Amino acid sequence: MALQDALTAVPPVPFIFLRHGETDWNKNRLAQGQTDTLLNASGRDQASSAVPLLNGHKLTRIVSSPLKRAYETAEIVNRSLGLPITRHSGLVERSFGQHEGKPWFSGFVDAELETMELVSDFSVRIFKALSEILDRYPEPVLIVSHGGVFRVFTQALCGLEDARAANSVPFRLDPPGESSSWWHLTPVDPVR
Repeated sequence: MALQDALTAVPPVPFIFLRHGETDWNKNRLAQGQTDTLLNASGRDQASSAVPLLNGHKLTRIVSSPLKRAYETAEIVNRSLGLPITRHSGLVERSFGQHEGKPWFSGFVDAELETMELVSDFSVRIFKALSEILDRYPEPVLIVSHGGVFRVFTQALCGLEDARAANSVPFRLDPPGESSSWWHLTPVDPVR
């Protein structure tokens, strides 16, 4: 499936995105990819601090990457929200292969070095997952995932070249309106 086909299949349904809380690998600027790292104490605090920002959004479900750092973030925010949580393997971070656990370098996220998942394959996987999620749960859902997933969403849906999501800072993504073909990205906490 080509990226354009995967994008076209995404239903025009708003959702909220939350990147997982901090891990020690984040703190030390190491590439995590699909290595199953855990939240650190700061990451658990960050996830807890997202809760008041998510209350009042009439969310119906949480769909999370199955990697521990994302799923634990989902569990922490769900202590207050009390929603069903579903894991979706399509939401896992891009595989960096043998480069996981090594320091980030300039241009790393766009690199296609040996053993890395191709950016195009990663993007198609992410949009297939998003389509499945929004088809199955058309009411507002909270997607808890990874920085690379956020970057793919914001590049292809919103036309933003280098948007970044801080750990556990939620963003709302709304489908295009009549005046634009781009999705609209809004920080749930506009102060951040």
